[in-house]
Amino acid sequence: MLKAVVALAALAVTSAHAEQTRHDTVVDGVRITYWTSRDIKPTDTPVVFLHGGPGYNSYSFRRTAGPLLEGDAPMVYMDERGSGASERPLSKDYSLGAMAADIEGVRKAMGVDRIIPMGHSFGGAVAATYATTYTAHVDRLILVDAAIDMPAAMGVWMDALKASQPDAWKAEQASDPGRALAATDPEDRCALSRARFAFVMDAAEKLPDPTVFYTMQQFRKPEGKTEQKRIDAEGGFRSSGEVAGAVFGPKSDFVCYRADPAALSMPVLVIVGKYDFSVGAAPLKAFAKELRKGHFVQLDESAHFSYQEQPQAFTSAVEGFLRQR
Repeated sequence: MLKAVVALAALAVTSAHAEQTRHDTVVDGVRITYWTSRDIKPTDTPVVFLHGGPGYNSYSFRRTAGPLLEGDAPMVYMDERGSGASERPLSKDYSLGAMAADIEGVRKAMGVDRIIPMGHSFGGAVAATYATTYTAHVDRLILVDAAIDMPAAMGVWMDALKASQPDAWKAEQASDPGRALAATDPEDRCALSRARFAFVMDAAEKLPDPTVFYTMQQFRKPEGKTEQKRIDAEGGFRSSGEVAGAVFGPKSDFVCYRADPAALSMPVLVIVGKYDFSVGAAPLKAFAKELRKGHFVQLDESAHFSYQEQPQAFTSAVEGFLRQR
């Protein structure tokens, strides 16, 4: 089941632009690697980018939308534990709390009081966890195609499978995951999310080429996937699958995770591609409406990697948000 999840986390890379400087700091015994667009001063409030996967890396953002933002704010690109250039923890602790603590360690290493977490996909859950745990050190929050409502996202996965692979969806009804889903209490949000996840993963792995389904979830046009593969190959790292295995494993409750909008008191920008069938535009719009200081932007020509497929529109939305006071 986890092979397809690992495909979502696929390639990671480590090389950086000459103008981006690599740093390493040790947090709770784990070496965390991050890059900065320039020297960070104590008076700065840097944007800290957190990638998705789980188990991907910061490189594709550093090569696409990141540099477009470097004139507006000092940018920090962090590889999460077990991802990209950062170490795998011996404890194999990939909880959201541990990852949020890693961000706090990076903040302290930079010597700044406040940061602006920017989380893409799974990184959105990490960013939201940091923002609710270390609120005093968060100036504002940016959520990009973020996995902040996993039960709703699993509903999006079901709809996407049914629409794009109707024969596979129908056949899966008679499988063990199909029967388990049919027997699940629809009022039990967590159990339903788990059952939907198992259903879609099992159905997708039976396809002649499961990557076709996941590519449809993540990219609006084939050129987007081609360009992402080119950028990933340029860097050269590959995901071990360890992070994804832990986050989506049987002992994890991540598929039940939903960020608490009431706990996010700071200004929050929520950006999503209209054709994102990994987390869904509608669930993120609904989440943004629950925020006290929420701002919602939908990019109409992109999917899950909105920053890569529409870098200019993405940059404009972020710049406008950063300049608001």
